[in-house]
Amino acid sequence: MFNRQDEGSQTGLGTSTGTAQQPNTTNNTEPSVISAGLTIVGNLQSNSDVVIAGTVEGDITSRSLTVSEGAKVKGTIECSTAQLQGDVDGQVNASSVSVTRTGNINGDIVYEVLSIDEGAVVEGQLRRRDKQVSKVTPISNEKPNKENPEARAG
Repeated sequence: MFNRQDEGSQTGLGTSTGTAQQPNTTNNTEPSVISAGLTIVGNLQSNSDVVIAGTVEGDITSRSLTVSEGAKVKGTIECSTAQLQGDVDGQVNASSVSVTRTGNINGDIVYEVLSIDEGAVVEGQLRRRDKQVSKVTPISNEKPNKENPEARAG
């Protein structure tokens, strides 16, 4: 009535009754890709590489980020390495930032190493950060107060 099969033999369902295979837990070297034609509304967070070929409306945190030519990002970018070939509307905070000739950045860039190719468009402030700083405070749009010249007279 109950037929016992040896471990490792095949069942009628085509699966082995032997030891279950463990999932691959090695670091995934494949990047996460937001394909062209795909729009994501919401924040993205990844411990690996991210490639944006579509549209993201939200903040992105990752190890490295590539915004491909024709792609659009509206939000803050936090990563170690940023390669910006498409449109970015928001602050970029990365150790290494590269804006290619097709890049169009509308926002501040905080960086340690910066490369801007001829033809790239950057509308915003550029600020070099110390290597020890991991997060940055937003750049203020306030203008410094000028002292009243009459107040200094004494």
